[in-house]
Amino acid sequence: MVSRFQTGFAWLLGLSACFWVPGPEADVSLSDARGKNDVTVFHGGLVLTMDADFSVAESLAVQGDRILAVGDHEIVSALAGDDAQYHDISGRILMPGFIDAHTHPVVGAATGVFHDVGITRFTTVEDALAEMGRVRGQSAWLLFKDLDLATQTFAEPAVTRRHLDAVSMVHPVVVWHAGGHRMTVNTPMLNRLGITSATPDPADSSYGRFADGTPDGNIAGLTALLQALAAIEPFGQFDRESGTVELARTWVANGLTAVGIANVTSPDDWQVIKRLGDRADFPLRTRSYLLWKSLAAWDQAGIGPGQGDAKTRIVGWKAVADGSNQAFTGLQRKPYLGKSTVGLAYMTPEALYEAVAVGTGRGGQLAIHGNGDAGIDNIIAAVARARDAGVDVRRLRIEHCSIVQDDQLAELRKLGISCSFLIAHVRYWGSAFVNRVFGPDKAAKLDRAGSFERAAIPFSLHSDYSVSSLSPLAMVEVAMTREMYGTNGEVLSEAERPSLEAALRAITSVPAWQMLSEHEIGSLEPGKFADMVLLAKDPRNVAPTELAEIEVIQTWISGQRVH
Repeated sequence: MVSRFQTGFAWLLGLSACFWVPGPEADVSLSDARGKNDVTVFHGGLVLTMDADFSVAESLAVQGDRILAVGDHEIVSALAGDDAQYHDISGRILMPGFIDAHTHPVVGAATGVFHDVGITRFTTVEDALAEMGRVRGQSAWLLFKDLDLATQTFAEPAVTRRHLDAVSMVHPVVVWHAGGHRMTVNTPMLNRLGITSATPDPADSSYGRFADGTPDGNIAGLTALLQALAAIEPFGQFDRESGTVELARTWVANGLTAVGIANVTSPDDWQVIKRLGDRADFPLRTRSYLLWKSLAAWDQAGIGPGQGDAKTRIVGWKAVADGSNQAFTGLQRKPYLGKSTVGLAYMTPEALYEAVAVGTGRGGQLAIHGNGDAGIDNIIAAVARARDAGVDVRRLRIEHCSIVQDDQLAELRKLGISCSFLIAHVRYWGSAFVNRVFGPDKAAKLDRAGSFERAAIPFSLHSDYSVSSLSPLAMVEVAMTREMYGTNGEVLSEAERPSLEAALRAITSVPAWQMLSEHEIGSLEPGKFADMVLLAKDPRNVAPTELAEIEVIQTWISGQRVH
């Protein structure tokens, strides 16, 4: 039977049939396969291919780094040849390797220099501030992360430099808020940054101020945050390459075989990613997006989309339309609950249009960060204008795509815009969005996977690491349950639960398509790379609340077992 999800998506995915008999045009013929000793047949369980038909097979053969055949065991065995090796998967489930379309592994690994004071450790800001005082004196830099005024209670309206000056007036104190779009710093750090009463706000950023105009220590916006990060010595000195290799060990253990790197900020960062691609101890495939704001630096270095190889490749540009909803900087149509602010536009409508039109013309796919409904309005308008101007916009997607109104769904579908959801918003910030950020009606429109499926708009799920560290199967569980942290199982908008098929595609075939890589990865089909994950249980046969607990037995990349 053709599923609801397949009907809406097959025309976009363009995936080939899974069950294969080689013809004259095939890369590997039957005669080529016979007599080879590098063919391995996986059998004795089920192969959930994630192809366009959501096919299930008995057996899969791998030759070298590619899939040779998928289908009935008798046919696959004949294709594999007499010298094939056999790998009995003992009733388990073989699936395509999982793909996280939006991560920050290089920068995220470096966040290890920050001390966690987030909601999983402290329920109040007062307790977090007390923890900051306890670690005082342990370092010349006092660095903290994941403070969250949306989820942690606080008796005062905001955290300012005065709170952090009480922690230290000798050493720089930096608090990087959850979501990554806001920092609070103390007076010594403001002095290092040269921010005074006379310092103007950058075009895409803001410096918080007290009533008398003096800086209050709050920093929001892309330019301001990049400036602050560049000044934090332990962050800059961190061995990003080794840290990312260590991170990869955890990711492959969770079944990840490919990731999108959503914001490569400089040529130096791209060199780190290239070196990682050359390392055997970093097996992950990466698909990188260059920060559009740094276009001059990319041009000077001769770096652009299309460069790289099947393991490590640049596929497009990353632009940032607005901020973070939980930091009250996502751009909204109406003010936040109980506030007068509507957030921040990081890019003007004209700048967004230029990114879409010029970036597409320079051979790149655009991935544009958009959280608030007004921020998404601006992205939609830029794409519509570019298409009207004759620009063939290629698979543009909106990152996070957090709050989508009903009237925007039809526009996304018409313009061919897909989205990738930071599904941890539902788990960790859902209750805060209901009670503190938006109110229940608007919060119900968060990460609308169910509506996207019904409207046949492609969507993927991502962690935005290090904003969240959810495993791929945990992301599927959150999408399927929409249960909110700390609420005894309360559900945020049951209607936005997708089907299991759609949720599994959101960590396999759809992100592969979104990252221009569906010809190589995302499903188990002949000719594609043998990137696979072996699961202890069939995700179709467990309760949604048990999906995250399914054990990843093995992970394979290019036909090599990496876990």
